[in-house]
Amino acid sequence: MKFYKIGISAIILASFWAIAVIGDTDTKKSGASEAFAWKKYDEGLVLAAKSDKPLMVDFYTDWCGYCKKLDKNTYADPQVAEYIKTHFIPVKVNAESKEPMNIPSGQITGSSLAKSFGVTGYPAIWFLKPNGERINYYPGYAPPEKFIIVLKYIGDGNYKTQSWQDYSAKFIGK
Repeated sequence: MKFYKIGISAIILASFWAIAVIGDTDTKKSGASEAFAWKKYDEGLVLAAKSDKPLMVDFYTDWCGYCKKLDKNTYADPQVAEYIKTHFIPVKVNAESKEPMNIPSGQITGSSLAKSFGVTGYPAIWFLKPNGERINYYPGYAPPEKFIIVLKYIGDGNYKTQSWQDYSAKFIGK
């Protein structure tokens, strides 16, 4: 019986330690994601035109596990967060939202906007020129070390002079 009590005590202590470590890690990561503020789509269009920065539009849903993972791991990465803050107008759109937004062509909901971009899976990240013209999109989840390559392809203007295949080939194996 004594070994049983020691075993239970060890499991409880290990659980508290794991919770403390996980909680501490989440706090550190969430601070990094606060390096930039998400905008609504209509607000982002206005800011992009004024700043001459491209938009990064993240289409997500509340139930999407990979969307949450993208928020927690990738957007919270300090290098990714800083790059987004410096080079993009970051926009989040709930692809199931019925809340209206006012854009130059009239009112639209998040759901209608996602359909107009052909979004069928989540997350889906669209990159737009400052005038709202579509550049390209990235479907699904990407870890920070891969997503930063995508961000630099768009943010540094490399998409204007080389294909994604040529650009990304430089990073294979690194």
